[in-house]
Formats: sequence, C-alpha cells, structure tokens
Amino acid sequence: MAAFETGPVRREPKVLREISPSLVQNGIRVTVRWPDSASSVLEDAEDRFVQMAGNFTTFNPHLTLSFDWDGKLSVKLSATNPGFRKWRACDPTSAHWYDVDRFGRYMAAHIARDEDQGRAGRTVRDFISELRGLARSDKQKVVLAESSVSGTSLARFFEDGTDPIPRLLGSCKRHTKTVDPKDLGVIGADHLFRQCLVMGAAAESFKYRKWLGVTPDGLPCVIEAAFAYCPDAADYSTLATGINFSVGIRDPFQRIGYFESLSSLLEHRMAGADEPIVFLLHYTCPRVDLHRPREVDPRAAVRMQCRDPGPRRDCHQGLVHAAQAGGKGGVPKI
Repeated sequence: MAAFETGPVRREPKVLREISPSLVQNGIRVTVRWPDSASSVLEDAEDRFVQMAGNFTTFNPHLTLSFDWDGKLSVKLSATNPGFRKWRACDPTSAHWYDVDRFGRYMAAHIARDEDQGRAGRTVRDFISELRGLARSDKQKVVLAESSVSGTSLARFFEDGTDPIPRLLGSCKRHTKTVDPKDLGVIGADHLFRQCLVMGAAAESFKYRKWLGVTPDGLPCVIEAAFAYCPDAADYSTLATGINFSVGIRDPFQRIGYFESLSSLLEHRMAGADEPIVFLLHYTCPRVDLHRPREVDPRAAVRMQCRDPGPRRDCHQGLVHAAQAGGKGGVPKI
C-alpha cells in the first residue's frame, strides 16, 4: 500500500510504502481500492480502464498482462517478444543528453541524495563513472585530467561555481559516443500488426512506418506508427498513443505545432473518430517536453500512414486502397 505526504521542511512529496506478502511471486500486482460512494463513477469508466490496460501491451512486446475487473478477468494478453529490449531508467544515462544547466542539476541531485542518506566522499570520478561509456578507468582518467578535477569531491567541485561544469561536460561528451536511436527500443511491425488484429483490423490493410533520428536538441528519438482498416467497426476509430512505452490517460499529442493536434491531422486525412480504423502512434526520446511546439511532431507519420484519399467517395474503401498501396514515402522532417 502507498500513500503520499509533504515534508514540513523541504516541502517535498514523499511516498510512504507498506510492504506485505503477496500471492504473486513473479511479476507485479497492482490493486487500486475504490470508495463505495464512487462505485458508479468506476462502473462508467470500466471500458476506458480496460482499454488503457490493454494498451500497455500494445507498446510493450515483452509484457504479459492479466487484468481483473471486480473479480472478472477482463484482459489476458501474452507477450509477443519476451526478449524485447528497451532503454530502462536503471541504464546509464548519456552525457550527450544534457546541456550545462541540466548537467548541473543532475549533479546537484546526486549531492542532495548523498546528504539525505548521510553519505560522504563521492568524488567527481564516482559521478562520471555512472555515465554511459565512462565505466572504464582509463577513460575516467582522461576526463579528470582534462578537467583538472582528479581526486576532487563532487560537493567541492559543485561549490566552486558553474564555470568548471561546462569543461567537465564537454570532456565527457568528447570521450563517449552518442546513443543510436535504435538502442532506445523499437517495438517493430510484427508486434503492432498482432495488436491491430486483436483490435479487429483487416490484415491486408495494415501499414507500419518508423523513423529513427534526432530532435532539434540533438536527442535520439524513434517514432513508430501503425494503421489499419477495421471492417466491423461501423462508426468509431481506435486510437492508441504512447510515449516511452507508457500509455497516457489523455492523448499526449493534443498540441502539434502551433495550431494542430493529432486528432485534427487524422480528421484531415479522413481517419477521424467516426471512421472504422485503428491508429497506433508511439514516441521514444530520453527527454520529452510536450509544451514545446516542435518537441513531438508526428505529422510525417500521419501523412505516411493515411494518404489523402482525395474527394470523399467511399472513405472506407479509400483507406483500404491507400493501405494496400503502401509506398515508402519520404523521410519525415522533425
């Protein structure tokens, strides 16, 4: 059981955990207890909860998921790729993902954590050893020598002001490689194809596109999109979106550019909420700021998936023909 409180001094949120034995020995079990007075609200939200639970397997090929609703098994999905690899929070971070300000805040977080845990003696060498590509002692020595911080404690280095930080960050970047976007994790066409079939899609209409590149800030990123026609869905579409292998409660692509959203782009391509289609969109990046207009721009993925069918003849057939025609399309400009 978990609860939250705010500390009286630092005013920082704290998570209180109560650990007790569980019947589940392998994997994770999550139980959410809902007050009786809100039971009607929960009943109305059942379809949405079930859809969200299923969408986690859409963007995680290695996930096997069972979902019980009020004692009834509502979702049971098996992993399609148990060996799937993605970048995890516990994997070493890369110096190339930081500017000077963020690198300083990252350093300060280490110092604050050491203070909270009563730990002393962390050196600059200890700090950089946790960065991707700097686990070897020979590389650490080169970086420390270039930055003139051999044997310096991290707290003392930070107290000297912000001037030394750019030099240290620059040296870390020079002696490490940038991260290949594919190392973040690529879900792949096979898994998304199976997910579309589960949602009622026609196999012959399936289309998949991916784009691996960098953001304007130089961060690696992966965009994957899948589209298919659902012949049995008379007047509604299925839209699933995710960022970094997680499903948002709301569509995270509500703002694209300055005046558009993912919904408006799909409507323009005659693949809106009232059309019998399934559209899956996933974005992976080490750092995501959805408030920046150009941070996430899936317009190219929408264009590649849903070609403009021209005059609105039979829209359903137009979508099927577009999907069957395929086409490689151009490299999207992000």
